[in-house]
Amino acid sequence: MNITQSQGVVKKILGIETAPHLKGKMTTQLIMGCVLFALLPALMVQVYFFGYGILWQFLICEITALICEIIVALLRHRSISTAVGDLSATVTAMILAFTLPPLLQCYYTVVATVFAIIVVKSVFGGLGHNIFNPAMAGFIFIVISCPAAMSNAWIVPAPAAYTQATLSATQQVIFNKADPVNLRNLVEGLNLSENTHDEDNDLSISSIVDSFSGATYLENIKSARKTSSLDLLPGHDFTLGNYKAYMALAVAYCIGGLILFAFKIIILRMVVAFFASFIFFQWILNHFFPGNYLNVEDGLFFGGTMLAAFFIITDPVTNAGTSKGRIYFSVFVAFLIVILRAYGSYSDAVAFAVLLGNACAPLIDVMTSRRPYGVGYKKGGFQ
Repeated sequence: MNITQSQGVVKKILGIETAPHLKGKMTTQLIMGCVLFALLPALMVQVYFFGYGILWQFLICEITALICEIIVALLRHRSISTAVGDLSATVTAMILAFTLPPLLQCYYTVVATVFAIIVVKSVFGGLGHNIFNPAMAGFIFIVISCPAAMSNAWIVPAPAAYTQATLSATQQVIFNKADPVNLRNLVEGLNLSENTHDEDNDLSISSIVDSFSGATYLENIKSARKTSSLDLLPGHDFTLGNYKAYMALAVAYCIGGLILFAFKIIILRMVVAFFASFIFFQWILNHFFPGNYLNVEDGLFFGGTMLAAFFIITDPVTNAGTSKGRIYFSVFVAFLIVILRAYGSYSDAVAFAVLLGNACAPLIDVMTSRRPYGVGYKKGGFQ
């Protein structure tokens, strides 16, 4: 309280400041830094099993995102250091790089990043105001706009893929438009050599086909899914061959999730609700309709399910704002992933499910809002 005296009259002026008055120790920059640190295990797994293409994709996304943030800051007459210093653009760039094919040519990656930062994030007001997850929206934009370029840029995972998909080899494909077929064949050859050292694998026709399913497994089973014959496909072991990549990646995402939970950045009940509902929906529908729905293991390990559970649905900006609403949001997104994977036109429905969940988040908030004080009480007593 300030006390001033004017013309013999003492005035008491209350200090008025913008709420909230209490400031938390975790700043936006620190939170985003923790998220980046939590993604490092998955990044290392990606490099080992998919090669160095993921690093080029992240570099392109990062540079493009920073340029977009600087342009927006200049247009809005805001501090450039604040715009790029909160690391939110870097987190978007890394998650987007995780979703894009490792051999995607650079200009497609630039377009996806510009759409994510400019259209999805900045047009809605910037960090904290965007309705949709920028990385998922950028991924969907490029998938719908250029499906052929996306499908041709995937690479089959293989142990020690970085020995073939080197920095120079992936650079030639991504920046110089070199034919990716030869590089993909070299990496796929690592799977065949891996199988020759496996006593339980006889390199039958089915095992060779399995080794080539790789990153596009969900795409390869599209015809079987549409003809309701998924149950006729041979099973696979996630501890053998190229399928090790998906198990290792799932473990890396879990480690990252534990890091975020340790720093109290994500809400554990959201993750638990997502996994519990996803496993329930996937198991029950696979039990009754095995020709249309994947089993639980395939649903969890293939595609972006694990990434969504720890790093996407937990985004505090684009999920629901109430305590109950966050649980319903997690269950809703899990249900959409299971359903859209079975009947949707695109192979992995995680990004589409997340955006639909983002669109419904305001409605979920309204339906789960707390009762206003004094409303709903019994007359003459307490309830």
